[in-house]
Amino acid sequence: MGRKDKQRNKLRQFTKQKQSQKAKKSDQIGSAKSQDSSASIEESVEYSEETETDCLLPIRREILQDPSTELPGFVAEEIAEQEQVYRESQEIANGYGSIARKDDELGTPATAVGVAEEPLSKARLQVIMLSMYLGIFLAAIDNTIVSTTAAHVASEFKELPRVAWIATAYLLSSATFQPLYGKLSDIFGRRCLLIFTNIAFLIGCLMCGISRSFWWLVVSRFIAGVGGGGVTSMSSITITDIVPLSERALYQGTCNIFYGLGTACGGIVGGWFSDNWGGWRMAFLVQVPLSAISLFMIVLYLRLPVKANENASGRSMRQKLLAIDWFGALALVVFLALFLMAASLGGKELAYASKTFALLIILSSLALAVFVYAELRVAKDPILPLRFLSNRSVLGSSLSNWFCMMATMTTSYYLPIYFSGVLNMSPTDIGKRLTPNFFSVAFGSLGAGYYMKKTRKYYWFVLFFCAVAVLGQLQILLIDPHVSTWRQFTLTLVPGFGSSVLITVALLAMIAVVPHKHQAATTSISYAFRSTGCVLGVALGGAIFRESLSSLTTRRVLAYLSDSHPREELLKIIQKSSTSSEWVHNKAPQFIRPVLIDCYNAACKNTFLFCLLCSLLALLSISIIEEKKLHSSLQRKEQDAQDSQLLA
Repeated sequence: MGRKDKQRNKLRQFTKQKQSQKAKKSDQIGSAKSQDSSASIEESVEYSEETETDCLLPIRREILQDPSTELPGFVAEEIAEQEQVYRESQEIANGYGSIARKDDELGTPATAVGVAEEPLSKARLQVIMLSMYLGIFLAAIDNTIVSTTAAHVASEFKELPRVAWIATAYLLSSATFQPLYGKLSDIFGRRCLLIFTNIAFLIGCLMCGISRSFWWLVVSRFIAGVGGGGVTSMSSITITDIVPLSERALYQGTCNIFYGLGTACGGIVGGWFSDNWGGWRMAFLVQVPLSAISLFMIVLYLRLPVKANENASGRSMRQKLLAIDWFGALALVVFLALFLMAASLGGKELAYASKTFALLIILSSLALAVFVYAELRVAKDPILPLRFLSNRSVLGSSLSNWFCMMATMTTSYYLPIYFSGVLNMSPTDIGKRLTPNFFSVAFGSLGAGYYMKKTRKYYWFVLFFCAVAVLGQLQILLIDPHVSTWRQFTLTLVPGFGSSVLITVALLAMIAVVPHKHQAATTSISYAFRSTGCVLGVALGGAIFRESLSSLTTRRVLAYLSDSHPREELLKIIQKSSTSSEWVHNKAPQFIRPVLIDCYNAACKNTFLFCLLCSLLALLSISIIEEKKLHSSLQRKEQDAQDSQLLA
């Protein structure tokens, strides 16, 4: 017989004894013969109550608590179950998490609007996360897939002078539209935007694979970038809705790993398909079924808490369209498009002294001024809430993201140039020396997530590893042509680890200080700073490298001017050395080769100094953030109220 059955029997015994006590009390009252009958009745009642208390106290105690196990008894368990049901119904009504489904309900499709009346089970959450990881991986692959095939593709279309547009189109659209998705997902719903971005990416890859002209390919890459940038940012926004803040960093770290893996694999995948199986078109087409799988899993399984869709629910399409900050969105898109175009093409396709470059800078500056004015003074519900930058955690995290991405991207571009231009390494050898960086980023991202999950703290942790990243950039600056082999393999380990910790923590620091209803827009601010930091870092780093190399080679090569080395010969050497490091090591005249290698060394050092300064600025920026509590559940109403007052 079970414990509950025994307790039910004791409850029946309790009822019987209660009835017998009442009967005994009646008999005592009826048999009283004294003149003061009221006093007799009072005495009998007092006696019966004392007897009842003495007899039934053990049974009462056992009903409320099992004496053998000190566990709650039958009545206490019933009360607890009713209270639990009440709490669950309240959580569902508040729309911010509830009690998990059983894992065997994985096969149940998502509702039509993607709103969860119950929270995600562990199995369903894993499927959703897998679909997002796959989407992030594919978007990252598409970002670098043309690095090994762009020249071949442009040659096929006889458009080699415009080869940069193949990569620029994707980067431009991704960085331009990425900041818009946060607020749009508040208006139309997370699930709707996540499905849209996956479809846009799928269509873009399909169009790339079947393109029949160069500009068709460029437009297709632009469409793929609209989807790819959205897949990355919307996945990050959606994760915030379905996991607690204390676990958020762990999932973000995993996303960073898949993004890093995709970025590292992009060139390899593109080159392999181009050389071995189906040509460069197949490199795009193979992504279509994989993207379709990710889309299918999102459509079938993604359900979100009610609070994540509260703005999207109950509105007509007309109301949703009217809720968009069209003026601010247009100004932001124009600014980012012109600014990123100037940064990407300046010094290469567009000379810095050209009128076109100057026009791009002027127009982008005007668009930025209009955007800032519109967001701060005109828009009722801004597309990008710039007022949040008045919060020191949001500002510090945004700037640290910006400077960190400048340093990281510039290093990833120009450390290989140092290996090839100074140390004369082949692409295979360079790839081997950059491979450890992936593992460093993986451990840094997951380590940061695990640390925050366990301690729910992050300030001193991120400050320490930002300082570590600065030291890592310093060791890169101090390398020389005689650097040992083992150091070549470990150069990126330290800065990669520190930067991955910063990127993971910075987003959590921003999310933790804003109410949940603003977390999507805040995430968009983070991605806006990241994307512009990537482009601006590479542009500024490239400008420093080109100007340094040009001035150094011109000054030092022309010093050999003589009858045996006429000016025409030396100018030809300068021109060829600035465009090909392979020519320097294999075809340059012996008398000038050491000088050219030293010029490459000095130009790279100037670029690495820029990276070190960016890392220092990232450290200073992250130091101003404020540490907030990372909640272990999806309930954070009191903190939301405090944050709303701080940001008002």
